[in-house]
Amino acid sequence: MIPDLDDGVLPEGVHSCTIEEVEQVFGVFARSDSRQRLTQTLRRYIEDVRNTRIAVAVVVDGSYITAKSEPSDIDLVLALRPDLDLSAELLPLEYNVQSERMVRRLYGFDVLTAIDGSDAYTKHIDFFSRVRLDDPEQSASRSRKGLLRIEL
Repeated sequence: MIPDLDDGVLPEGVHSCTIEEVEQVFGVFARSDSRQRLTQTLRRYIEDVRNTRIAVAVVVDGSYITAKSEPSDIDLVLALRPDLDLSAELLPLEYNVQSERMVRRLYGFDVLTAIDGSDAYTKHIDFFSRVRLDDPEQSASRSRKGLLRIEL
């Protein structure tokens, strides 16, 4: 379940949810169709990741999961399966959902990738949990915010 926004952002922590819950809370029309477009693209990305079977979850961040009426971005952490063989050759779809360059090109999102539960995963979560207080559009007055984790 997605908690209510607090000061324009999610309460600190990683909140488990479904893509359907994300759509209900953050995918509704505001002043433009930007939320709906971002939601459609996020759904497509999640489906593509599910089809690869390389990941256990996708963690969602960005202005999309804030109170901004016209969000401009979604940032992601792709949590790879702990038993995944990182030395194996990637199939094209596996590459497309992991590569920062390809995810940016195909979906318009920024993605960081790490084995679920690894030190790198923890560092990515810590990085995305920080509120950018230098952002003039950011209304939150605190330094930490929450993220959404969609289990696959």
